[in-house]
Amino acid sequence: MTDHDDIPRPSEEQLDASEHTEKRTIDGEARYYVKDLEKHLKAWGHPNPDGLVAYFTPDGKFHAQGVDRENQLRLIGALGGVA
Repeated sequence: MTDHDDIPRPSEEQLDASEHTEKRTIDGEARYYVKDLEKHLKAWGHPNPDGLVAYFTPDGKFHAQGVDRENQLRLIGALGGVA
């Protein structure tokens, strides 16, 4: 998983209110998964978006497996800072 500390962090309230995230609990940890991740990445020409995972933890940290930093920033921007 990639975890860049310099990426903007939304609040838990923003994540709860966002229409672009879906809250799930994995092994007792709340996670806010990015909806339609593959669709966004395909539109930006990502070479292999199928099966990639991106989510926020309640503290606003962004985690993305297989998503480079540029596309992580695009995702956050496309989500309007998430909220």
